[in-house]
Amino acid sequence: MKIKTDVLAKIKEQSLKQLNVNEAKRRNIYIDTEQLSSDEVLVAGHQRIELSRDTALVFEDLAPQFNWGHPCRYILHDSNTGDLYDSVDAEFPPDLKEPRESLQVFHKPVKQINWMKEKIKKPAVTGRLANALTNALGTRYAVLFSGASNNRHVNDIEFLYRTLVDIYGFNPANIYILNHDGTVNYWGVPHPVVSWPGDNTAYRMTVNGQGTKAAFENILDDLRTRLTLDDFLFIHMNNHGGHDGTQSYLCTYSGSDYLASDFAAKLATLPKFATLMVMLEQCHSGGFISPIINNTPALTTHVAAACREDRGSKGGADFDPFALDWIAAVNGAYADGAGLHLVVDSNSDGRISAREAFDYANADKHPYDTPVSDDKPDDYGNYIFLGLPAHDLYIRDNLDDTGQEPLPAGGMSASPDVIVYNQQLLDPQGTLGTADAMAQAGLGELVEKGQDNFIYLRVQNRGTSACAGTATLYWCPVSTFPTPGSWNLINSIPMSIPSVSPGEIKIVGPVVWPQEQIPETGHYCFVALLNSGDDPAPDPSTISSIDDFYNFIRFNNNATWKNFNVVDMFAGTVNQFEFHIQGWPRVAYTSDLVIDIRELPAPVEVHLRILKRLTEGSTLAGLELEEESSLYRRYLVTTSDKATAQNMPLKPSDDSQATLEFTLPDEAPDGAYYVSVSQRISGKEVGRVTQMIVVGNHPFIANHNSSSRELHRNGCIWADRIARHNKVAYTQLERAIKHGYDGCAYCMPELHTR
Repeated sequence: MKIKTDVLAKIKEQSLKQLNVNEAKRRNIYIDTEQLSSDEVLVAGHQRIELSRDTALVFEDLAPQFNWGHPCRYILHDSNTGDLYDSVDAEFPPDLKEPRESLQVFHKPVKQINWMKEKIKKPAVTGRLANALTNALGTRYAVLFSGASNNRHVNDIEFLYRTLVDIYGFNPANIYILNHDGTVNYWGVPHPVVSWPGDNTAYRMTVNGQGTKAAFENILDDLRTRLTLDDFLFIHMNNHGGHDGTQSYLCTYSGSDYLASDFAAKLATLPKFATLMVMLEQCHSGGFISPIINNTPALTTHVAAACREDRGSKGGADFDPFALDWIAAVNGAYADGAGLHLVVDSNSDGRISAREAFDYANADKHPYDTPVSDDKPDDYGNYIFLGLPAHDLYIRDNLDDTGQEPLPAGGMSASPDVIVYNQQLLDPQGTLGTADAMAQAGLGELVEKGQDNFIYLRVQNRGTSACAGTATLYWCPVSTFPTPGSWNLINSIPMSIPSVSPGEIKIVGPVVWPQEQIPETGHYCFVALLNSGDDPAPDPSTISSIDDFYNFIRFNNNATWKNFNVVDMFAGTVNQFEFHIQGWPRVAYTSDLVIDIRELPAPVEVHLRILKRLTEGSTLAGLELEEESSLYRRYLVTTSDKATAQNMPLKPSDDSQATLEFTLPDEAPDGAYYVSVSQRISGKEVGRVTQMIVVGNHPFIANHNSSSRELHRNGCIWADRIARHNKVAYTQLERAIKHGYDGCAYCMPELHTR
């Protein structure tokens, strides 16, 4: 029933009189022209407002430029007399999904800001970037959600949809859109829904269903059957949100709340996949961040939200300002084509990360917006991107490396793709580029002093177009922590990498390491850097800390490190390898040493010789002191797994040599066995020395402790008399002769010279 005109006039007059000057400037006030009966209940989000009599409703919006929920007030008048009888504070308007047509504004000093026009007033300083890489090697999916939508929420999603498809090449079939009533529709003005205000063209996105919790979780159920370890998922939530006193929730078209805990629990049911990027616009959206971070099944995750858990997000006439800026940052322009007025690519690497997009939207934030973000692992938002690369040459850090940035797992100092030979290969591609060869980490030979050595690289392209480039190689002494100051340039002129097609494996090189540049010791670490197009090689001069060094290798797929040695041995013999433990220039650190002998054949005997001061005060596990001198200690490794020395004190620029000695059991079967020593600082592996021991019936046995330095054929009666500590195995006769061994007078008279 319509309320009488004179009663409405009385109520309006009373409502305005109660406001002071500031309140009158900041509040929009509505009145319902239809009488509400005494048995009605007003629904205001979680609140149920019961009426004690026939009522005329005045609704005060206390923050008209915000999304819901935000502070508002229900002022209740007697519909017959116009007298005020109650006032109720709330956070939502009546019937959020479909507001009453009879609720009409009569005082509107505050208007929604047209943020697009505001952007045009500012000069553009940067253009669109074309090379925005993604971590994911597999399929990219996106879920865009808005429940009880206003026009601005639908417009945000359309802008985001166009950006994903036009700029980043997402397959539209892999973009799920849930909005309002299941169409490109919303409540409020302008109506009818005709064109997108970005460029006044028709909406292009296809809405797949209503903006409800059930529809959203159905999509996650579908993705649960699709996502693989290489895939990427982007989720955007928009429209309105609230807080129930315990946690944040998202408003939906059905009227039910989608609690942050419910969403996170559903997210946790997804299988492991590569990368999750989330952008949230609704009020109280910051309350979703911790549940997402704590339940993400992705290897890397970044979440950006328009506001803190306890705050509302700003709205606008056509777009929400935080969402508009975030999307413009990854797009390179605003919805109407206006350029960006702040630099987004803060590190000038030619691509926009999740962190850079958030920083742009945060730097350009509007009054009362409180953007927040988080990532897992820490700082990985700098390495999460939306798009596929035009090209992306990479070289592996380990056999499981697929070029993902950052490297998700595995060692980073035993690259299988830096391979040394003592002579040039006749068919490098056929030797090193087959599927069987790509699965091997120990190809190649030890560096040989006294001759040129030849270094080959295995390069792949995970991009979408062919690309050429260059490679630069460095060497340094074998170490568990080679600082850039110890690197020596091998090729002063970068090696040319011919065009590599998408998905192709190309063997490049060799880089010739001239004999006059090779020092005496025969074990080395190599660093290889690739440079191509808009993906430049990282600069070693930027490394000034341990974290810089760690990130240099792990966070760049065009930089790798190798210290992998291959040694031939006989069962029952003794071998050792030396390595350096290094500190950082000008900084003292504590470091952990990890000795991994899990793959050695049992019962192997292992000893560690290490500088005494490094183990004084450190915590040892699996190490038993055998003897010590004034400078060194010798330990027996008492575990068959991993032995550790934790919290070793390293001086600035420390560089000490340690030795690992192992005696293989007599019954060790033929095969390849691995032993490694790694160094960790603050839980991060910053270096590793790996040695592969090839046990077998090698054809030649040398005695490195005799004055005659005799070389025997395996089976010679004199070879059996060599002590196990002095046996050296050779598979090639030429290599043994080159190392100064003389043929046995009994079994090799033709090579006996002394």
